[in-house]
Amino acid sequence: MDGQKNQGVFVTNCFIAAGSKRFALPKYKNKQTSDNVEYQRMIYKGDRQITEEMKRSFPHPFGLKGLSDFFCENIREAEIRRAMTEFAIPVSIASDQTLFSRAIAAQFQALIQSDSDDVDDIVAMEYQKFLTEPYAEEPHPMVPTYPGDSAFVLEFQPARAYTKKCYDRFDHTWVIRNAGNQMWRNRKLVFVNQASVKPRADTNCIVIPDTSPGKDIKITTSFDARGSEGHYESLWVMLDSEGNDCFPNNNRLFAVTIDVKFEVM
Repeated sequence: MDGQKNQGVFVTNCFIAAGSKRFALPKYKNKQTSDNVEYQRMIYKGDRQITEEMKRSFPHPFGLKGLSDFFCENIREAEIRRAMTEFAIPVSIASDQTLFSRAIAAQFQALIQSDSDDVDDIVAMEYQKFLTEPYAEEPHPMVPTYPGDSAFVLEFQPARAYTKKCYDRFDHTWVIRNAGNQMWRNRKLVFVNQASVKPRADTNCIVIPDTSPGKDIKITTSFDARGSEGHYESLWVMLDSEGNDCFPNNNRLFAVTIDVKFEVM
């Protein structure tokens, strides 16, 4: 972090950037010593917890934009890729300092808004979500249904967005990594808005093979444009054996867009 030599000052600035007035810093930097921020330094080191009283000091809505701007201004650009790798974001995914800063801020928000001090690592999932969704002032953190669960779509083959002619048929493949610590068993990928879009898939439910943490899978379906011109978004979600969405608040994680155009012969 640029200009962040004192761990306690860093934690204090995180609180301030997110809108909390629980901590303050002396006006002059030469007065910002470890003695002024000892508790915050222990939070950084993991020797103290963020108390419920501290959590209540944050505003509603949470100051996500202020915190993400703080991270964006202070994370060294040269360190982005290394930091992303530490959060299990695949090296094949493009790095974006702004989106990564938002993802880290969302992680801090999840901690502050949780009743527990043990929250899931959602940075990789949030980063992936921000890559595909417009940034909202107050997005909902992508907390998985199962603690420690995470999925990362490494590739959409041959593309994520298609432009097709009426009546075209084409194959689409997802390359998905189990990026968490949960074994995937009895899961499926389900086309949840198939009734409201014209293009059809050969199947609305694709069985996901049992997948261990760290392993990649490929699953494929075929689409039929069905002669209906327009812009469509095919939304797919991963469900468990009970029909629960494994990754709620992120319904575009596996989404595919299809532009169907009528072509005059």
